Amino acid sequence: MKSNSAKTRFLRVLIGNPISKFALSFIKNPINFLYAGLGIFVVLITYDNTFSVRPTEQSFFSGKINFGIEDDHRIQTNEVVASIKPEMGENTLTITATNKENLESVYLKIFKLNGPGTYFIPGDGQIENIGNLIKNLDNYKDKNNFFESTLPNKEGVQNGVGRVNITVVTEKEIEGELILIGNNSIGDQAVLESAKFKIHLQ
Repeated sequence: MKSNSAKTRFLRVLIGNPISKFALSFIKNPINFLYAGLGIFVVLITYDNTFSVRPTEQSFFSGKINFGIEDDHRIQTNEVVASIKPEMGENTLTITATNKENLESVYLKIFKLNGPGTYFIPGDGQIENIGNLIKNLDNYKDKNNFFESTLPNKEGVQNGVGRVNITVVTEKEIEGELILIGNNSIGDQAVLESAKFKIHLQ
């Protein structure tokens, strides 16, 4: 009898406990198991996504450059933008990369972009591709700051040239390599070599 009364008191305490009441009502209603399962599924998916979604990599441009008689140095920057838009009836790639520290800049415009491949500056098409190296964007009034592939050197030889190898181009980004030689209005030469870029398209 004592054991039965003890068991009865225990059951009463258990039933009277709010947590126990919740557990019993949960068990009595099967649809609660469905909601619980859905909740666990959502939690697991959210947890998995926090590890599977990677942050987008920054755009970058990096190469070796020199202006005139200066020593070679690196131009390396995340301040780079690119777009592919129709221009003069052609798919046109425009790239601008600027070093924030000294305002050195590279400007490209490639007409008739047809996916991955090699494109030459200025090229031999009816529309010339553009390749400019700019020593300091702040001195935009000084023509000698602009080194263009179409200008001749001091001997009058038009030796400016460039080559862009596009290795990847999608709706979202473009990737490739670049070599560019340009002259300014007094014939000084600037050279960009071993340049690589990966840029999110605007």
